[in-house]
Amino acid sequence: MLNDRRIDFSDSKENEWELLKSKLRDGIELPLPDSERWFLAILDGEHIKIEGAIKNVRPLKVYDPAKINFKEFAAVAEIYNDCFFRGVGGLSPKLDLQKSLTNFRYIFLLIYNLL
Repeated sequence: MLNDRRIDFSDSKENEWELLKSKLRDGIELPLPDSERWFLAILDGEHIKIEGAIKNVRPLKVYDPAKINFKEFAAVAEIYNDCFFRGVGGLSPKLDLQKSLTNFRYIFLLIYNLL
């Protein structure tokens, strides 16, 4: 089914964080599947900044640019594979994290599209 989306994360998740940041140096625009609105992810020091798209015609309105740090990334990376491969039982950690982490969907999409 989605075996091509399984990622063998390192224990610390730092290698994947660095790889993700290296792919964002010039910024990348991605769509949110639920709204078909586009957001821009760009490297901002040690953080990833999320703002409204510039090039795409349906930009997401981001009033306060979101900043994603390594700790947030690692939390999403920890449950990423479970979201696809554990069935319904794997949804509980995802829902809990979505409630507590505002940037969940951005991080999830960055992992899904870039790693």
